This record gives sequence, C-alpha cells and structure tokens, in this order.
Amino acid sequence: MTNLAHEVEKGNAEIEQLVRDIESGEYIIPDYPFEADYIGPIWSRDENDRFILPEHTIGWQGIKWAEDNLLNDKGEPWRFTAEQKRFLLWWYAVDWRGVFIFRDGILQRLKGWGKDPLAAVLCLIELLGPCRFKGWAGENNEAKGYYIGDPIARDNPTAWIQVAAVSKKQTQNTMICFGWLISDSLKKKFRIQVNKESVSAYGGNRKIEAVTSNPRSMGGGRPSLVIRNETHHWVEANEGHDMADVVERNLTKSTDGSGRALSITNAYAPHEDSVAQRQREAWEAEKAGLAVSTGVMYDSIEAPTSTSLTPPKPDKPDDLTEEEFNDLYGLMTKKWLAAIVDSIRGDAHWLNVERIVLSLLDGNRSISVSKRFWLNVITTTEDAWVEYDAVKKAVSREAADQRQFNHDELRAAWLPMPDEPIVIFGDGSKSDDSTGLVGCRLSDGYTFQIGVWQKPPKERGKQEVDSWLAPRGLVDARLREAMARFEVVAFWFDPSHAKDDTDESSYWAGLIDEWHRDFGPKLDKRAWAVKTGARTHSVLWDMTSPERQGLFVKAAETFVEDLEATNDIEEFEPLFEICGTPALMRHLQNARMWPTKWGTSLGKEGSGSSKKIDLAVCAVGARMLRRIFMNASVDQKEERKGTVWGS
Repeated sequence: MTNLAHEVEKGNAEIEQLVRDIESGEYIIPDYPFEADYIGPIWSRDENDRFILPEHTIGWQGIKWAEDNLLNDKGEPWRFTAEQKRFLLWWYAVDWRGVFIFRDGILQRLKGWGKDPLAAVLCLIELLGPCRFKGWAGENNEAKGYYIGDPIARDNPTAWIQVAAVSKKQTQNTMICFGWLISDSLKKKFRIQVNKESVSAYGGNRKIEAVTSNPRSMGGGRPSLVIRNETHHWVEANEGHDMADVVERNLTKSTDGSGRALSITNAYAPHEDSVAQRQREAWEAEKAGLAVSTGVMYDSIEAPTSTSLTPPKPDKPDDLTEEEFNDLYGLMTKKWLAAIVDSIRGDAHWLNVERIVLSLLDGNRSISVSKRFWLNVITTTEDAWVEYDAVKKAVSREAADQRQFNHDELRAAWLPMPDEPIVIFGDGSKSDDSTGLVGCRLSDGYTFQIGVWQKPPKERGKQEVDSWLAPRGLVDARLREAMARFEVVAFWFDPSHAKDDTDESSYWAGLIDEWHRDFGPKLDKRAWAVKTGARTHSVLWDMTSPERQGLFVKAAETFVEDLEATNDIEEFEPLFEICGTPALMRHLQNARMWPTKWGTSLGKEGSGSSKKIDLAVCAVGARMLRRIFMNASVDQKEERKGTVWGS
C-alpha cells in the first residue's frame, strides 16, 4: 500500500484534508447510494413510504409461536428480523374464505442471508404451531396474537413436511438447524425426536423428513409442506426437474388443498436450465401478462444485471502520482461495493460487508460467480455468446400468447401465415449433438423453432445407452410438414460428416439428395446452397469450407448485434423476435463465445458438454439465409434495370 491509501486509513489529518479537498473540488469520493431491485409483495410501500402488509394473515400467530418457543444458535430466544416477519405475513396471507393467497413460493437471497434457518423455523411452525385457517375472531386474544375480525389459526394434526434436495449435503443445511432451534422443554412438551435426517413429534404422528432419493420413490405422498432446497442446483443431469414435477403432483393431491412448497435458492446460472431458472422465467411470464397467474410468491433482493463491480473511474488529478491515484481508486471501489452489498443483504445484519467486499475483489473467482453469490444477480458467464436479458426481451409476445392457449407449444409459435415467405436452416448430427430446424420469416426476421431431436438424458443409476441415433424419418416428416404449411423460398441443411453404420455412406446424404429432388424445383434458385458447377444443390450447405465458415461467423456476429441492440436509455431492444420455445432459449443460453480467425462465433462450453447449442446455430443460419435471399432479390432487381457490375 502506498502512502496516500495508508495515511487515509490511518487517519492522518493532512491526508484526510487532501481527500476532503478532492471531494469538494475536481475529484470526488461519493457515498454511492445504491438501489437494489426489490421483488415481491413484502417490499410494496404505500404513499407514506410504509411497508404494505396483507389485509388478512395468520402469520402473526405463527411468528408469536416461534418467538415464544424456539431458540437461535446461541441458545437465546429466536427473533425474526422485520424482513423475515413481512415474508411470513405474506406467506400466510389468506383471502376472505381463509384460503392461502399463495400456493407456492420462491425465496432468493445472497449467500449467507439465512435462508436455511428461516426455512427450518417455517418447518417447525408447520409441524407444531398455528399454520392453518380455523375461522374468524369474534373477540380479542392478545396472548395468541389475534383481534376481532382477524383470521384464527390452528395447528395441523397431519403435518408431514419434506426438505427436498438433489443431494444429502443440501438437505443438511436445513436439517442441522433443528438441533439448536428445538429446546429440551419443547422436545418434552411435544414428544419430539430429532434425528440426522428426520424430526418427529407426538410419537411419530407428525414428521419432518429429508428427501434426496430417486424422484420415482417420492410418488404417492401427500406432504403438507415441501422445502425445495437450493433449486439452482436442480438440473436435468441430477433429475432435478423430475423431482420438481413429483413435488408438484404430490402437493396437488393434498386433502384440503393447503399443501404448499417453498423454494430457497441463490441466483441461478442462466445456461444451466435449473428448476430455479424455470420458476423465475414462469413467474416473469405471469408478471408480464404472458401467462395466467398461478399464485406464486417470488421474493428477492438483487442487484441489476448491469451492476459493475467497480465505480466509474474519473481522470487522475495532476497532484497525484499514478500509484497514489490507483490506491485511491481502490478505496473508491471498496466503498462502491460496500454500498451495493449493504443494500442487497437486507436485514441480514450478521453478514460482514467488509468480508464480502474482499471476496468480490478476489481475482481467483469469476465475476459471474461472485455476482451470483454475493449480489444475487442472475447473470451470464463472462464468455456467454449472447446476453440472457436480450434473449428474453426478444421473445415474441404473440408467440407467448399462442403458447398459453395452445397445448402444442411448438406449433403455437409457428406464426407465419401460409402466404408469408420464410427460409429454413437445418443442422444435422448423428448421435451426440442435436439435429435442428429453424425458420425465419422474410418480412420481419421472426425466428422460430421447427424441430429439434437429441439424445434423451441419461437415467440415474443406469449406464448410458450409446445406441441412440438422430431419427431421420422424424426429421424428414417434420421438414415435409413445414414445406406443406409455409411458403418456403430457401432451405439449407448443414450435415455432419458421420457415416451410416450399415453402408459407411454419409448419414444425411441420401435424405438431403431426396429433399433436393422433391423441393429444389419449388425453391428460389437465387438462394440455392450451391448454384453452379457439378455439385449444384438446392439444400446441401456444408460449413466445413473456409469460405462458408467465414460467412457463418460474420452472420453470428450480426445476430448478436441485432439481438443486443439497445434504445436511447440503454435498454435491450432487439431488432427481431424469436419464438421463445424452451429448447431454443436453452440453446441460446448454452452458447459460448468461440474466437476464430474470421471473428467471434459460437460454440459449446466444451467438446464433451451435454449442453447443446444446435438450435442457436440454426437460428444464426436461418437469419443468414434470410439476408442472403433478400440481398439476392435486390441484386436481381438492379440487374433488370441494366446495371453493369464490376465496371
């Protein structure tokens, strides 16, 4: 540390005066006020800036019971923060019938906020405390926490709570809290047994259990509450989506309809397609009016995705050396980050802001991981090919509306009318990668999935079956369906060079030639894949040639530029729309920047990665083909006017 930074931290009067001079003159160290994004009803305020509480809730009684009966990790009476109280009040809000307003919930916070202890307290309220609607109060009862006109709560004699996760370690984060939350007197009063993976009360008639087994074994249960722990780790590879589906089905079967689930999660990585991601995107669709509201309570404090880990860097004052200025900027950065963390942590006063700031500045961690853990930012990785927020902004409202009311999610997004010209681009694989078809409307560039075929995920506990092959018959049928439905003016298909197992011929060659014979006469010759020579072909577009690789890379760069276009206030405003089908969204998010000698293309995060990107490749190809076709049309018009090219 150089003299300036050292003396400022020591409190040297002369240096402090210098800093004050800078603050009042040409160089300012601001206080950096920071406003986080507050999501959820617990953050709503009235015209007097006071937090709005639900009109009817049994949460007050649950809060009182917990503070009267539970302990914190120091053996002292449990006390909620104001933020936690508001969460429980809204979680237990009821309507005029006494029915819970929210049937499901997601609590997303930064690491260390206390999600697991709060979830454990919620489990104990559900196990032993007042947690179900009983009736309306006709008199005041301050001892129990209700007054005339308030809803009255009762306990649940059939309480069955599950703490679900995809690994035993994840459930331990919640289960370990019961050891210190439950006092000896409480154990005696309710005949509680605390075990490593379960808690039982009333001789086993009520229970809390950790669930990490195969989702198939969870079927048939009727829990009263499920805590879905760390849903940002619930992905396809560990059967997280299957587990989430089983939880939903089991809760739907609850006798009185009061069974609910709460997810606790950190910010997710958008390219992983986790349960946390799907829940967030579904909730966002509801808020945007793109889907019917299903009664989900989403609660989060997060920094905007554009949040920088460093403040704007001003010009260096003449009276400071480069080293002194860098140290001063380091102090500014710490102050900047401290303001952000202090806002993001909410009421979690136990979190050490200074320690978190140092972790954020640790160069051994990626920026995206640090942002997700400590700023609760849903952010793409540094090498993501395209910005996640731009992808979401590009989703067609019309396509989303159609999917909402049409059970066929794929064809619901086939928006072009039969007389509207489109182009199609396909990418073929034999086994490991996906095979995809994507269309693009000429008039406005609307880009939509026509089909995707990929190897089913490996089942847990079973050896991976390597016999799966891309179903050429199904691909052919889908392509012919699209040809019959749309006015297709150009169609290119990039085949893999894999061989057929039976005769060592090219896996896709026969089908591509068949497409050429059947559809070539109908396709516009100005946009045939190969226009002249012995290899003339309307469909076969092999990207292995350097010329075509360069053409595709430039198209990929244009795709990103158009998708990430912004308006005057720096908000994403894409120049074209996409269909928003889950597979296309996932492939776009999976794609990584791939430097080439022609520029930046897209690729998988690793050659062996199971995260496919083939629909993203097809989307680039479809928009590339659209541009080529439209330019060819202009060129032909110019030729008809008699323009001499090359003169």
